[in-house]
Amino acid sequence: MRDADQLVKSGDLDGARRALVETVRSSPGDASARMFLFQVLALAGEWDKARIQLDALAKISPEAQMLSVVYGQAIAAERERADVIAGRTLAAQHVASDWMQGVIEALQHFGQGRVAEGEAARDVAFDAAPDTAGTLDGAAFDWIADADGRFGPCFEAIIGGRYGLQAFDQIERIVSEGPLDLRDVIWYPVQITFRTGQSVAALLPARYPGTETEGDSAERLGRSTSWRDGAAGSVGSGQHLWSLSNGAEHGLLSLRALVFA
Repeated sequence: MRDADQLVKSGDLDGARRALVETVRSSPGDASARMFLFQVLALAGEWDKARIQLDALAKISPEAQMLSVVYGQAIAAERERADVIAGRTLAAQHVASDWMQGVIEALQHFGQGRVAEGEAARDVAFDAAPDTAGTLDGAAFDWIADADGRFGPCFEAIIGGRYGLQAFDQIERIVSEGPLDLRDVIWYPVQITFRTGQSVAALLPARYPGTETEGDSAERLGRSTSWRDGAAGSVGSGQHLWSLSNGAEHGLLSLRALVFA
């Protein structure tokens, strides 16, 4: 376990995976090793194998049963997410904004290679999106947007076990204690309060879509972000970055309190 921990810290995810697989084979009842292996597999998007470790963990450690349910749902949500990004299905909205339909349609267009249609739908939606003033960890802004042009004035969220998009303009605040475990750099735990007054626990995909299979180890661990040209323009790999009106960019994993006016 200590070796695997050091390997993860050094960015050697393949080495950590091999070490943990060997530990689980030799000690199948080692709940800590299975928990660690689940997280390392999830970092690489090995969803089926990660789910197997979750199920095994729930059987040998009753106190892990709720965790198995929550992160089993997160794995299912990642499959929904992949379908959305590939254009096979339309993204859901959690608390809806009318202008967001254009963002959702644009994602499907981009996923299916219809670049002109995607750009047109996105431009109309972004023009209609209201500015959302507030503070992010005490820094004031007039508007906030994801640095990746696929998302802009909205963000990805898993709420109630379902993947969807959420517009910033429906949010009153988002708070987090920060990443406390390895799985938190995959699914960032937050509490969201909507303008309706409803407050929910949520997991925010902390890395851009595809990072789990295409990113390097630093990007998979949410330690860096890089950009490549894609159908939707400049597409991110690694940790989500949120841009503020003052030109600053904040990594999602640094968020502790996002409060809107």
